[in-house]
Amino acid sequence: MVAFQTNSKEWLDKLQLDKLSNAEKEELQEYIRSTYKDKQLEELMAHHWSSTGQFDSAAKEADLSVIESKLLAYIAGEQAVTRRLHQNWKPVLMRVAAVLFIPLLLVSSFLFYTVFQQKQPETTQVVMQEVIASPGSRVHFTLPDKTEVWLNSASKLEFPVTLGEQENRVVSLYGQGYFKVAPDKERPFMVKAGEMNIQVLGTSFDVANYENDCFFNTTLEEGKIALLSPGGKPIAQLVPGEQATMNKSTHQVNIKQVDTRSITSWKDGFLLFDNTPLPEVVKQLERWYNCEIQLEKGLDVSPYSFKATIQDETLGEVLKMIEISTPLKTKITNRNVTIWID
Repeated sequence: MVAFQTNSKEWLDKLQLDKLSNAEKEELQEYIRSTYKDKQLEELMAHHWSSTGQFDSAAKEADLSVIESKLLAYIAGEQAVTRRLHQNWKPVLMRVAAVLFIPLLLVSSFLFYTVFQQKQPETTQVVMQEVIASPGSRVHFTLPDKTEVWLNSASKLEFPVTLGEQENRVVSLYGQGYFKVAPDKERPFMVKAGEMNIQVLGTSFDVANYENDCFFNTTLEEGKIALLSPGGKPIAQLVPGEQATMNKSTHQVNIKQVDTRSITSWKDGFLLFDNTPLPEVVKQLERWYNCEIQLEKGLDVSPYSFKATIQDETLGEVLKMIEISTPLKTKITNRNVTIWID
């Protein structure tokens, strides 16, 4: 970390111009994390973030945890949305959109919006932050309370920038996410996912709640979680290796034992299909490769299953694997895939 300490301003200038090497980015990230609550670093980061035009005047007055998380996300390419919610006041918004392409372990590219609003008295403001993984990308980041989060393709997590300081830690998930919750017995952690709330103290679990899916799923790897209705009514408790599935129409909940590896492998950069029904395979491939897969009219693929580990394969290579293991035929045109049977 000596290089950054010696030439900190030069490094941040290079960061702004996207001229840092991957090794320098890693050193900068580690330095920022290791010097948490350092006043000199706080001033340096606030000044740099202001110069990028990504940080409004009110946000510059936020504590270092906000500045740190924003700058770390900026380095990693994990674009976060910051917005202010006001009581009895209609905000004026200006949205700026951009796409950054920064290679990182699980991050390809993803769209972000930075929202600027007129400054209002702090007593009427709730500052929320959103992290979005665009279609075809995966995002890994750390919340202000030190909880680790992985977002799958086309997913979003919304949370207060002061997460961990309130009595309860509450976040909202849209899509699919994996959580490794930082233990805190005094402040329970809750994930709001549509019509289901998941409450934990410290554990690792997956939640899938895509808007167009007919089912909500949560799978527990470690610890214990409680499922609650939006009104707080207890529904079920899970132990490691269990998955709860709720029908969004009937609200019926089923719990079963599962192999968690095939459900959570996406966060580690690969898909694991273990005789997975083909309709589920199609759905996951659409999100993984950001494509649209259409079945020939009247074609039922539910009798077929697929077994493979997908990591660096192209979409075309995966489709060839499906053709080999089933009687199905496939064709790719741009990002559109057609599946039929002779």
